[in-house]
Amino acid sequence: MQFVSKTSKAHLVDKIIAELTSDLQGEFDLAILFLTPKKQDEVKAIVEQLNAKLKIKNFLGCTAAGIIGNEEEIEDFAGASLLLARLPEVKIYPYLIDDGQLEGLQNNNDWYEFFDVYPNEKPVFLTLPDPFNFDMERYLKGMNAAYPGCSIFGGLASGTSFPNGNTMILNNQYFTQGVVGCALVGNIKVDTVVSQGCRPVGETFIVTKVQDNVVYELAGKPFLEVAKKVFEKASDRDKRLAQQMLFLGIAMDEYKQDLKRGDFLIRGVMGIDQATGAGIVADHVKQGRTVQFHLRDAQTATEDLIEMLAGYRKQFPNQQPAGALLFSCNGRGQHLFNELNHDIRIIQNHLGPVQAAGFFCAGEIGPISGKNYLHGFTDSIALFYPQKVGDSP
Repeated sequence: MQFVSKTSKAHLVDKIIAELTSDLQGEFDLAILFLTPKKQDEVKAIVEQLNAKLKIKNFLGCTAAGIIGNEEEIEDFAGASLLLARLPEVKIYPYLIDDGQLEGLQNNNDWYEFFDVYPNEKPVFLTLPDPFNFDMERYLKGMNAAYPGCSIFGGLASGTSFPNGNTMILNNQYFTQGVVGCALVGNIKVDTVVSQGCRPVGETFIVTKVQDNVVYELAGKPFLEVAKKVFEKASDRDKRLAQQMLFLGIAMDEYKQDLKRGDFLIRGVMGIDQATGAGIVADHVKQGRTVQFHLRDAQTATEDLIEMLAGYRKQFPNQQPAGALLFSCNGRGQHLFNELNHDIRIIQNHLGPVQAAGFFCAGEIGPISGKNYLHGFTDSIALFYPQKVGDSP
């Protein structure tokens, strides 16, 4: 298993092509390209240049607001990031799903027939959706049901902020809607580290009255009343953060006693109904679930990423990933941390050196407690290893 990452700034693939030395001769099983051009003709020309220079069996990619390489995060400039992979004994099943096809996937068997991949094969899925004109909730719900416990990782294209403005690449085809991706089966293991950038505040509560995404009561009391009591005891810093943006963490394991960072699915509190004291949450919440208020800022996001990576390294001290993909929210980067290369530097410090590529997304996809979700303000990190014991990257 071999991964090679190349990054280019300003001149897009010119630098990448110039650095494709003799050691990169031969065939690659998979190429993943993230790039900033908005026009599909430009994207097509770049892909054709790379295909003319390299032998690539499967080619995936999308346009992005900013790109990430081994050591740098390129924001507010033109750029391209390419990850090349040789994956012996791995079957790659590329796919496109648009909204029309998605409607036809009604049950698990429909998904199995579509992908020609089954849960017992333990597939992992790289997925690059367009953020417009595609039902991500339905897509992830269907995938989670058909392939329980199988990781889905990726990010939403972010090259533009209007429908049909992004370009997704699938081999020699180009799309402005739907999702492109690939299922990977065989001698491959993908570990995911998902850093949602939040920290819990106060104690946990049980949701006692809710309708869809409107939480009326926590522990038998109005949502707003509970929130006020939590932050009466909070620090001045936390009170300021709560006024800027408040989050609700939904515990993923109801039976776990000592809940901490990483044990919650984080969703934003979009507003408060002053008449009822109910909280409007950016997801459906079920009655009886355990929840806890969360906060986020640059310091917290840094601490969370470091803690998640340190915990992963402690759990797997001798594993060295062969390659990595980073899907980072376009609300992170220099705009949040006020410094360049913040997240990729931390990742390389904890897990590197590793050949890595990624982009700043309009939404990040990754698993929490074995189930896959769409996130915001998150780093979803995919780490690639050979599956077979004794194999080396």
